[in-house]
This record gives sequence, C-alpha cells and structure tokens, in this order.
Amino acid sequence: MIEIDKLVAKNKKLGSLPEVVHRVFAAMDDPNSTATQIGKVINEDPALTGRLLKLVNSPFYGFRSKIDTVFRAIALIGHNELRSVVLATSALKVFSGIPSDLVNMSLFWKRSLYMAVVARVLAAFKREKEIERFFIAGLLHDLGSLLLYLELPDEMTNAMTRNKNERIPLWEAEKDELGYDHAEVGGALLKSWNLPPVLCEAVRYHLYPERASSEYRDAANLLHLAWQIVRHHIERDPLLTDDAEISESLWLDNKMQPDVLDQILEKARQQYEASQDILLS
Repeated sequence: MIEIDKLVAKNKKLGSLPEVVHRVFAAMDDPNSTATQIGKVINEDPALTGRLLKLVNSPFYGFRSKIDTVFRAIALIGHNELRSVVLATSALKVFSGIPSDLVNMSLFWKRSLYMAVVARVLAAFKREKEIERFFIAGLLHDLGSLLLYLELPDEMTNAMTRNKNERIPLWEAEKDELGYDHAEVGGALLKSWNLPPVLCEAVRYHLYPERASSEYRDAANLLHLAWQIVRHHIERDPLLTDDAEISESLWLDNKMQPDVLDQILEKARQQYEASQDILLS
C-alpha cells in the first residue's frame, strides 16, 4: 500500500494551496511588509477580497461599523486571524473531482464548518489566545478523507462498506484497509502546506489525542471534544447508542464542565449561520 508521504506528494492538486494564499503568507512573513502591502496582494484576487470583506462584515465577527476595505479589515482582525481567514476562504475552493458516489461534498463542507465553529467556540470558552487556529483545525480536520477518496477510491469503498455493514468506525476500517486513517493523512497534508505544527498535530491526532506529544495534546484534546460534540449533538453518528454521552473526563481534560454544552451549541449555531453563506457558497 502507498505510504502517506508518497500519497500526499503524488496529488499535485491537493498538495498545494492557491497561489494567492502563498503570496499573502509570504507578504505576512516578511518583517518589512506593511498592512498596505499585504492588502494590495489580497486585492489582486477579487474573489478572495469579496469573501474576506463579507466575512468580516458578518455577525461572525460582530464589528459595529461597516468595513469597506481590505486594509481596514487587516487592521481590525490582525495578522493571525487574517492568515486563518485567507486559508479558510481559499482551502474550500481547492477540491474538485471527488467521486460523488463516495462523498457528498456539500454535506462534507457543512459538517466541516460546524466542526470549525464548535472548535472556535470551545477555544473562546477556554480563553485561548488564538481561537482562529482552532477554527482552521476544525474546518480542515477531515481533509485527509478527500485525498483518500481521490487516490484510493476502491480501498475507501471497502472501508465505507465495512463501516455500514459491520458497524465499525470508518477510521478503524481505514486502518484495516490502508494501515492508516484519514486523520493521519490530513495531518501530513497540512504539513505539506507548511501550516503551523499545532494545526498539523491537532488534525493528525483528533481521533486519539492521547497519542499527541505533550506540546500539542491540549490542541488535540480540544479538537477531539469538538468532534465528539458534532458526533453526539449535531449529526448524530448512527454508530452511537441512544444513551451515549460525551465522557466527563474529556470535558475535564479540556478544563471545562459538561454543563456549558448548551451554551456552546447555541453559540456554534449562531456562528455557523453567520458564516455558511460566505464560506460554503
């Protein structure tokens, strides 16, 4: 079976982000760049400019006054959030050619966006310094699946059949078929995009956060909790029993109590509704 690194390197389309993203990131990483220079790079891509301005003017951010220039948006949200917004509004445009009999792309991205807003809300509740990185981790957490659907459709068909007929988790069926699962592939893919290690590791270990290194275990734990909230309370995984609940220990691992769940679900719903038409259109 093909190794993960070779799988990632093989697919040129999934192996690289749009050129505009690289140019924006290069400008942001240049210590001599100004907000004006970064804004000029973004303005060269009308579609990216439009999505960025729509998002920062939406209830997702909740700014009181209208933001009508990219330069103003950069000044308000800062470089770290700008990097996340550029990535979020561009990554969804990369993928095409996924076999429709294997995955409904509309449902895939809706679930991914819900995962993203739940992770963002959890990060806000925990008072994390950079909550947008958890939004990105949530948005891209299942990206490895898309690469597997494209490159190994027969193996993924077998895994999905076993998931349905034998009622075993898909990631376990993937392990049996491939020797690795989509989370591991996703982490490798994000690494090939030169994204921060915390994103790569959180995605790679969101199914098994206890396997993450101590440096990134908190991020993996948060993403795992977001994933469990989506499984239990938003999409309702058919493999779960009716009385299945998220373990209290997982909440405690994230330094939270289960009684905040309703607040998290409501805030996530609000953020999903505020961003879905912009990011999923």
